Amino acid sequence: MRSRKVLLLGTNPELLWLREAVLRCAGFDVMTSLDLTDGLSRIERGDCSVLLLCYSLPFPSRKRLAETFRANCPRGRIVTVMNQKGEPEFADVVVYGIDGPEALIDAIRGA
Repeated sequence: MRSRKVLLLGTNPELLWLREAVLRCAGFDVMTSLDLTDGLSRIERGDCSVLLLCYSLPFPSRKRLAETFRANCPRGRIVTVMNQKGEPEFADVVVYGIDGPEALIDAIRGA
């Protein structure tokens, strides 16, 4: 893995806290935000190499974040956590919330 910086965005504080704790324990540098504007600003500054989007974000927000990430971090990786089977939308990889922490860690690592 090239970098261990992850930007985690969603609207459910409990889910974000849990995912952040899992990723920090796995050795990742995690920045978490509930705010779209803050997330976009961090992406535009190139603060991360992995964008982790939660299904709790509305579709237009996920789309805008992904487009901004692709424009500013072309070598970066987008991981989306979904709560049901479906299209990966903008993600390089999809993790289903019920798959557990190992699946999330593997997706961030690029396994």
